[in-house]
Amino acid sequence: MSKSLDEQIHELKDKLARAAHERDEYRKLYELASIELERLRRHIFGQKAEHVDPGQMQLAFDAIVQMLAGAAASPDTGTASTPEDDGAAPGGGSGGNGKGRRSTPHGRQKLPEHLPVERIELLPPQIRDERAAEMVRIGEEVSETLEWRPASFVRLQIVRPKFATRGEPEAGVVIADVADSPVPRSLAGPGLLAHVLVSKYGDHLPLHRQEKIYERQGVHLARSTLCGWVGSCAEVLGYLVAAMAKDALSAHCIAIDATGVLVQAKDKCRRGHFWVLVADRDHVLFRFTPRHNQDGPKEFLRGYKGYVQADASSVYEELFRTEQVTEVGCWAHCRRRFFEAMSSDRERAMTALGFIHQLFAIDKATKDLAPGRRTEQRRSHAQPVLDAFRAWLDSEELLVLPRSPIAGAIGYARNQWLALIRFLEDGRLRLDNNRSELELRREALGRKNWIFVGSDDGAEWNAIIVSLIASCALHQIDPWAYLRDVLILLPSWPRERILELAPKSWKQTLENTDARQRLADSPWTAPVTLAA
Repeated sequence: MSKSLDEQIHELKDKLARAAHERDEYRKLYELASIELERLRRHIFGQKAEHVDPGQMQLAFDAIVQMLAGAAASPDTGTASTPEDDGAAPGGGSGGNGKGRRSTPHGRQKLPEHLPVERIELLPPQIRDERAAEMVRIGEEVSETLEWRPASFVRLQIVRPKFATRGEPEAGVVIADVADSPVPRSLAGPGLLAHVLVSKYGDHLPLHRQEKIYERQGVHLARSTLCGWVGSCAEVLGYLVAAMAKDALSAHCIAIDATGVLVQAKDKCRRGHFWVLVADRDHVLFRFTPRHNQDGPKEFLRGYKGYVQADASSVYEELFRTEQVTEVGCWAHCRRRFFEAMSSDRERAMTALGFIHQLFAIDKATKDLAPGRRTEQRRSHAQPVLDAFRAWLDSEELLVLPRSPIAGAIGYARNQWLALIRFLEDGRLRLDNNRSELELRREALGRKNWIFVGSDDGAEWNAIIVSLIASCALHQIDPWAYLRDVLILLPSWPRERILELAPKSWKQTLENTDARQRLADSPWTAPVTLAA
């Protein structure tokens, strides 16, 4: 019995509905795949900086500017702060058209005054022939060129003369004590050790490259020897970094972040992680863990009471749940998600970026105020912007496509809202966690050169020495001179005063009579007499 016409129509309608549903699902998959493709393409070929044209952002933002009701007025002028006012996008990026940048004067760079001067006189041919007697020198023209003189190794002989009392042989022989060496029974002096450490961990030159460089200079230093020196120095310097880590627990705010690293293994490399902790303007500390889990942050910050600024990674959940710390969110991470959503939903993403730009503009306008005053100003001007932004997030969440980049960005902002607005509590808190990300670039750049660490111990050495080099940069200290002097002082320095050798206290320590005298008495800094 054939189907009736109504049944056939009903079946066709069902098929049409299923086909329409499948079409819509495939369209969603196509859009998501296109978004991922565009993201990968920009990641590989495009600019990494999150630059946004301020003019375009303002156009998108104008649609909801009435919601602010003048709340984003500048704390100093009482007028609305627009992207054109500060000429830069949040996070340090400038507008895509380059307008608003200060022009940099061009010209030949003046050479530093502290460099030694070598003179070369070029005489005209007339001075060297029979007319020389008729010529009178009336002045000179001087042009300067920056030239390079290769560094060199030195055979430093430490001579200890022996003395005896005339006519009293029973008095014995008198001789100076052996100088303390950072690495006992080693050929390397503290200057060479500091050079190897800075070259490897500051300039990212692996030991095998250093071995070749020294070979060209006529000195064979096997990489196994260099590795032994690095390990011995790290063992000595580890006491200092441990004291810095203990002192960091008294900081007001600690910024933390992590990055992966390959660790050499027998079959294939396994994955470990470097962590960085930036404690106020005092210390930059690196740590290594074999696994990226919640045990690391909890162990690093055990007993700490204060603010911790981090991204929304799940590895920090245990830390915020069990320790007496207060989470501070990162608006740069929030902004990045909306920036990545521009390829799929430009209008909404630009609107969100407009809100976030207002927050950074307010923060920039109050940066020179005292902490208490800054707290008041930032709170009064940022709170209305945050209220309007939250209302916009709540309304747009119901309209966006689930699992789309813009939905992920909105969800991130809403889920992290309490941590993101924490900066209102204290003027000393930053809006972003960029300082820890910038410090992690040391490991990321090094990772491109040495590819992997040889072992967990090698990773620990890395963390110790990079902590000191990064802290030197924080306090504008030459890392080579610092490490050389610290390696001279450490063997005999009182352990209870070891924090005085941290970069945080180094400039003050050098003014200390005790430290100056110890360095002056060391043969490693004594005036050199050239051998005959």
